[in-house]
Amino acid sequence: MAQELTAHALTGTWHDVYAEVDGEMAAAAYVSGIQLTFHGERFSVTVHDKVEHEGTYSVNDKNDPRQITLVYTKSSHFELNKPRTGIAQLTGDTFKLCLGAVGAHPPSALNTTPKSSTVLTVFRKKGLEGGTPVAKLKVGVLW
Repeated sequence: MAQELTAHALTGTWHDVYAEVDGEMAAAAYVSGIQLTFHGERFSVTVHDKVEHEGTYSVNDKNDPRQITLVYTKSSHFELNKPRTGIAQLTGDTFKLCLGAVGAHPPSALNTTPKSSTVLTVFRKKGLEGGTPVAKLKVGVLW
């Protein structure tokens, strides 16, 4: 059952366990090195031990699906200070996030399709992985 999506519930570090871009699974070598950290109203994305993106975020828990908006203040790939809105679901130690392009409307479902400019990522909370091995995937820039 999905939980309330709040800053408190998101606080901490999340490991990427699955990702797809435009309907294609992402590469294992890339995905396994991604961490998303939330602290207060800020987020950061670390890719293979290098902080690639930082910024602020906000959650709209009134919509269904829940909406989350990221605003990058540092990024190696995305336009700064513009909203990137997506939808999200939090269930236990699993956080699903589907983002559209910077400045675009949020996706309508937690999936991607070819040429949709959407990214779906599934994260597990650090320390709660339970030691379960994660499947390795394939593709370029997710974040």
